[in-house]
Amino acid sequence: MFASILLALGLAATTFARPYPTAPGCKELTIPVTVNVPRFIVNATINDNWDVVALTLNLTRRDFTTPSDPLPVAGTTAVPVESKFNIGATLCGTGGPMLILTHGIIESKKYWRPTFENSEKYSFVDTAVAAGYSVLSYDRIGVGSSSKVDAISDAQFQVEAAVLDSLVDYARHTANATKVALVGHSYGSYLTVASAASKKTAVDAIVLTGFAGNFTYFTPFLAGSAFRVARTQDPARWGSLDAGYLTSADLYSETYVYFGQEQDFERRVAEWSHYVGSEPFAVGELPSLLASSPLDFGAVTAPVLVLQGQFDLSACGGNCVGLLDGLKSEFASAKVVETVDNLPAGHNLNLHKVAPQAFGKVFDFLKRQGV
Repeated sequence: MFASILLALGLAATTFARPYPTAPGCKELTIPVTVNVPRFIVNATINDNWDVVALTLNLTRRDFTTPSDPLPVAGTTAVPVESKFNIGATLCGTGGPMLILTHGIIESKKYWRPTFENSEKYSFVDTAVAAGYSVLSYDRIGVGSSSKVDAISDAQFQVEAAVLDSLVDYARHTANATKVALVGHSYGSYLTVASAASKKTAVDAIVLTGFAGNFTYFTPFLAGSAFRVARTQDPARWGSLDAGYLTSADLYSETYVYFGQEQDFERRVAEWSHYVGSEPFAVGELPSLLASSPLDFGAVTAPVLVLQGQFDLSACGGNCVGLLDGLKSEFASAKVVETVDNLPAGHNLNLHKVAPQAFGKVFDFLKRQGV
């Protein structure tokens, strides 16, 4: 029985994968970065799926973050911790206006340039290059081609925000970018906000997807994903990771949390997303994000575009219409704040049929901001 399951998974991966060639004008990079920031002391021990279930209950109770069900964080380290990481990235073009793309959880940089057959219309990277931009897409630490790190003590929100700060410096000073815009998705959108607040005038615009600025509707995402320990879920792909790396339970749970109404996406795309495009996330990421919140939206001075699929479960509870209006006051110092809340898509906007129109809205916004 177990062998049959592994065979089915292998056939699925073979069916939806194709070689992932570097696009013309692009190159694969390893970018060394050093970060020196305090770490949260995360009280979470993950050895098996029973521990994952217990943590999920902790994070989804209605009294979560109250004294009866506190955030699993016991404070911070007394001093900053220095770490060196290698960031796996793809750079398309050099110089001119540059976009830095940060993916979400259960994803990798493949989100921005999918690898299934006839995926061109879903490729944000290819569309951006055609629109005249240089593009730096990267795997967050612990993911894909970047350094594998401790899932609790290293893979934390403020560490990853510092990594993104370093990539902004790389774009400016090594890749000779004349303008820098940050484009984030989901967890990557929160990192984008943190970096824009930190780097200020070094960032010329930000684009946020899979994002509503708060965690009011986070519970359906956490529960619906039915998280499992990645190394036991797929030993062939993730057997070398520590038990603190998690993934979704199966194709259908991932489709529930990441895709919208059935007519708005192709099943083959959802299948590729699960069997090929997905990558585990580290258990330290979500508690550290929550402990870092609310983020300093008011420190962001760059123009802001928030672009949402209407049926985004984790950001909006399945209906974003009207829920983004308050962001204009949250980003009080931003030069411009624009929102779109009704695109026919779920959380993974780029992987829905509306992707070409969504990309067009992004580039129209950036051009109007002089980026």
